[in-house]
Amino acid sequence: MAATDLNGDVEVAIFSYNRPAYLKNCVTSVQRHLPQARLRIFDDNSDDPELIAYLATLPDGTVVQPDKQSGHDRHGGLYPNMQRAFDSATARYLLMLQDDTQVVRELDQSDFDAIDTVFSEDPNCAFLAVTFLRGARATRYHRLLTPDTARGVYDTPALPDQPDYAKRIAYFDISLWHVERLREAQWQVQNSEHDNVLQARAMFSTMPHLAAPFVFHVPEVPVYRHRTQTLAARLARRIVGTDPKRFVPMTSPEVAAMKARDLSHWPIAEDFLICADPKVRRPFVYKDVKRHWWLALLSKLEFKLRRR
Repeated sequence: MAATDLNGDVEVAIFSYNRPAYLKNCVTSVQRHLPQARLRIFDDNSDDPELIAYLATLPDGTVVQPDKQSGHDRHGGLYPNMQRAFDSATARYLLMLQDDTQVVRELDQSDFDAIDTVFSEDPNCAFLAVTFLRGARATRYHRLLTPDTARGVYDTPALPDQPDYAKRIAYFDISLWHVERLREAQWQVQNSEHDNVLQARAMFSTMPHLAAPFVFHVPEVPVYRHRTQTLAARLARRIVGTDPKRFVPMTSPEVAAMKARDLSHWPIAEDFLICADPKVRRPFVYKDVKRHWWLALLSKLEFKLRRR
């Protein structure tokens, strides 16, 4: 495999719906840290005027939307849009992002060499996790993953006779895809992350976690259910605000220290990333309704009532 030409061999797909400030933040982070990558935004026919205006400012060919004249539902949905992104990808690697994620640091040739190495050493690996780990899930990660200094990853056991092999981490919606390998295997995106996990386990080996990740989820994001907001979500917007809780981009010394560390120091987001807003709750929560206990309780009650 020829070395990846910095970010020229990486394509970025961002999936968007009605969150203009978050989409702008995600796009800005990609433009800053992956400036040569082909960028496309798969917007699910948003009707927010600010977002529509922003999409109109982007270069031709950047925005992809479901066909409103198809006679079907005017929204494509996340997973059909992911299939569109995969089917039309032209680069070696496809980075799947959502509008509430952020590329948090610069990448250099050593990063792409590390990515090439991970995929070349395991011909049955098709996905690579490039996100920091959530502090709230640290116990699960420590149970399933093992640091592999030689490969520069954290990985689950690769042998079927290992006790956790059947539960191995194999797929995230936010991840780096090896396009050619997936096409050769005739990968088809399923309609939930869980179903994609099951399919990935059946078709491929493990999904390693890059020891020096470069993407993470912005905390305290507005919550939509079926493209509407509950009372708890509307209250959260008034209390938490609508501006993304952006991460401060990592500095060059911080990136160098992260790459040089002993892998006994796991890449937990709370250990490496700083939010521009010092009031962000730590450990991070990823829905604004979880910022306060009473909002979380109200949201849970509303969800139960709607399911009746």
